[in-house]
Amino acid sequence: YAWDANEEYLFKAMVAFAMRRYSSKSTTQISNVLLCNVTDRVSFWFVVTDSSKNVTTVPGSEVEAAIRMNRNRINNAFLLTDKTLQFLKITSTLSPPVEPSTPVWLIVFGVVLCLIVAGIVFLVVSGIQKHKK
Repeated sequence: YAWDANEEYLFKAMVAFAMRRYSSKSTTQISNVLLCNVTDRVSFWFVVTDSSKNVTTVPGSEVEAAIRMNRNRINNAFLLTDKTLQFLKITSTLSPPVEPSTPVWLIVFGVVLCLIVAGIVFLVVSGIQKHKK
């Protein structure tokens, strides 16, 4: 995975978006997200500063809540999943349960109906064979 300045900008923008959406304030800018200790393996830590209070960092609990609330959006922006984009100290969100395309009751109804039709066909055919004898 190529991590360059453009990817860094996108990550900062997504975190700023998450913070804006969480706090309902438009004070968080991309410049308020600071990446630190970026490695070749795309590992780093980041802090979010509050521009209204000059260089004060936003509490970690608020950042965690914002990331948790917008985790799906962040994963989709990078075409990743909770297994490939890992935030330490932030538990992954559970994906919604998979809903089958066909309702279960319809499958059960179809199986029962097929058994009834097969039984009727068997009775009719065996009745015809007995009548011929």
